[in-house]
Amino acid sequence: MSQTERIFFIDRTIREHGGVAAPCIAARFEICDRQAKRDIEYMRDRLEAPIVWAASRHRYEYSEPWESLHSADEKSLFAFAFLRAILTEYVYVPVVSDEILTLLEERIAGRYARIAGKVRYELPDLEPIDGEVAYTLCQALLDSSALDIDYTDAKGEVSARSILPARLVNYSGKWYCVALDSKSGELRTFAASRIRGAQRKNRAGDTAQPRGMAKLPAEAEIDRFLSSSYGIFKGEPIGRATLRFYGGAARAVREQVWHHEQTLRDAIAPDGQAALDLSLPVHDWTELLGRALRCGANCEVMEPPEFRAKWVEEIGRMGELAGNRLFPDVNVIYAHNHDLVVQ
Repeated sequence: MSQTERIFFIDRTIREHGGVAAPCIAARFEICDRQAKRDIEYMRDRLEAPIVWAASRHRYEYSEPWESLHSADEKSLFAFAFLRAILTEYVYVPVVSDEILTLLEERIAGRYARIAGKVRYELPDLEPIDGEVAYTLCQALLDSSALDIDYTDAKGEVSARSILPARLVNYSGKWYCVALDSKSGELRTFAASRIRGAQRKNRAGDTAQPRGMAKLPAEAEIDRFLSSSYGIFKGEPIGRATLRFYGGAARAVREQVWHHEQTLRDAIAPDGQAALDLSLPVHDWTELLGRALRCGANCEVMEPPEFRAKWVEEIGRMGELAGNRLFPDVNVIYAHNHDLVVQ
C-alpha cells in the first residue's frame, strides 16, 4: 500500500470519526504501528496537519479544522489511476519515461491500482507519433529552438523544411505541430506522423535565433490561429454550414460540441418527426463532409448551396460505385435526384 493511500485514509477517518489510532491504521494496511506513526508524523511535519495525541481517548485528532486534503481525498487516487491508464497508451502521451510510470504505481499501489487496470481508452482513427520525433518536438518547444525536418506533404512529396515549433495539438486522435515555417514565414500546421526526421538547428544550450528564421508571433496570435478554425487549423472561415440530423444522430449531436460558435435549432423532418439543425463556421468543406457522410441517411446537408452540391456529388459517386458492383455489365449513374439511371 502506498503512503498516499494511507494519508488519505488517516485524514478521512479523523474528519469523519473525530480521530484515529495507530493500531487501526496498521491493521487496515497490514503495516506495523511504528510505520503508522511515521505517516502521522509526516502529515504533521511536512503537510502541517494540526494532528495531536488525545491521551484520554487514545487516538490522534485534529486540534483545529483542517481541510487541505478534503477536496483531494480519494478523488486524487482515482485521478492518478486514470493517468496511469492513459500512459499505457503511448499514442495519447508519446513521451513517457519509466520514472513517471514507477511514480504513479507508487502513488496508486494497493486496491486503487485495480482502477488503472479497469480503465481503457479506445478511440477510432488513432494515428501514432514516433517517440523520438515527439521527444525532439518537446525539446524544441521547451527551448524555443528551430528544427530541420524531412516532411511528407498530403501529395506524398518529401521536402526538407525548417520550422520553429509553437504548439503540439492532438485533434481526433492525430498529432499536429503548429510551427513557424521558414519557407513561408507564417504559422503552418504539420502532421506529426509525416515528420520522418527532426534535428535541432541550434546546438544544445544555444537559444540564439537561427539565421533566416523569424521569431514566433505573440502567444495571443498563436492562440487566435488555433481557435480560428473548424477541424484542424486552416485559417479564416469560408462560410457557415447547416446540417440537419434525424433519429439517433440528432439525439447524439445535441450533446456534442463540434465548434465553439455552433448553434442548435429544432427542426421537423419530411415525415413529421423531430430533427435537429446544427450550424457552424467552416474553414474547409472536406472534413465536415466526411462527418456528414459518416451519419449516413441520418444527416442531410442543408446549406450553403455549394456545400450541399458537394454532398450530393459524393453521394452520387458512392451510388455509382455501388451500382457498378451490383450491375457490372451496365453503366449505372446515380443522378442528383437520388434515382438510379441504368444505361
